[in-house]
Amino acid sequence: MSKSGTLYGVGVGPGDPELMTVKAWRLISTAQVVAYLAANGKDSTARDIAKPFIAEDAIHLVIDMPMRVERGPGEAAYDKGAADISAHLRAGRNVVMLCEGDPFFYGSFMYLFASLAKDFETIT
Repeated sequence: MSKSGTLYGVGVGPGDPELMTVKAWRLISTAQVVAYLAANGKDSTARDIAKPFIAEDAIHLVIDMPMRVERGPGEAAYDKGAADISAHLRAGRNVVMLCEGDPFFYGSFMYLFASLAKDFETIT
């Protein structure tokens, strides 16, 4: 039986890549899969901050987040993102979820944590 991967919720700091923690840098630079939100199909700010540290061979998992007043489209995007992340974790790959600022304080990671932490090792 293969071991599942670990999900890491990683804050990328206040916006300057040089202000990222050493631990965040280490996790991002060794990640097999890097996941991040992209609002309305645009570039991801979190990914842009972490870009200098992402390995060239890392798999990018983009969670396209529709920014709408209605809750349904966002919930569907989180559900799809959780399913995509789950597939990588089940395959034994570690996934780093990039978050602007703190992963839980008004952060997108809390929704994925609620979906995935019960089935996979999850570290914030």
